[in-house]
Amino acid sequence: MSESSEELLLSIAETVSDALSTPIEELPPLSQSVDLEGLEAIVTDDRARDVTVTFPYAGHRVIVHSDSLVYVRPIQNDTTDRCDSCTQDTSHHV
Repeated sequence: MSESSEELLLSIAETVSDALSTPIEELPPLSQSVDLEGLEAIVTDDRARDVTVTFPYAGHRVIVHSDSLVYVRPIQNDTTDRCDSCTQDTSHHV
């Protein structure tokens, strides 16, 4: 796994950790919610590709943009997959 991929996975874990006020170590393995190799293949450093990946993790909807911007939104309050509704959510940028 490349360094940028590891940074992306850490960013996802940190964002969810912040949203839940839970240490990263107490979160379930990210691999239980998303294919990590598939995520790495889709979300690349290639800025020409505009991609958004959405998946559930630890009771939240995680939205990852191709520019490595990560949004987290509680699933129970989430009625849409549209990213523009996530502007006030916890986010990290790698």
